[in-house]
Amino acid sequence: MAFINSEVDVSLLPAAETVALQKVQKTYLKLLRIEWLITSFFLASAATLLIIFIPGLRSSWWWIGLTLSTILIILGYYAAQEKSFSFIAYAVREHDVIYQRGWLLRSTKVCPYNRVQNCSIQSGPLERRSGLASLVLYTAGSEGADMRIPGLLQNEAEELRQFILSKINGTEAV
Repeated sequence: MAFINSEVDVSLLPAAETVALQKVQKTYLKLLRIEWLITSFFLASAATLLIIFIPGLRSSWWWIGLTLSTILIILGYYAAQEKSFSFIAYAVREHDVIYQRGWLLRSTKVCPYNRVQNCSIQSGPLERRSGLASLVLYTAGSEGADMRIPGLLQNEAEELRQFILSKINGTEAV
């Protein structure tokens, strides 16, 4: 039998970029802001402790540089998080799930159902309090999750999980 490896016309392939993606819940932005506050508190505390306990920083201009650097990092982190939120989106299609994120560095992942080994829902204390959850897809050959879609309503995440599990088990309703 002869080996045949025909060319594929790339222009005829379905494009993931043309799919209308669904945004995650706006409540997730509040969680990101709380995360920012917690991170900022620890960063500012660390900078303050450095200034207090390292005498060389107090007696020179280094404390001003450290303070300004900390403020710039905190504000930059806030701005990047606010801007990036509007780019978090997903789509569930007949044969795969698409997840997009990133403002500066855009990332689009497409995970076909035939590669999914497991699907779970995760929610931390802040997510549970807000009624949100993350849908996590695990594929073959990876040590961790291959796709994590945050900012979903708890019941929406459960419905998507059931749908994906039915797809990978072949028990979907026609």
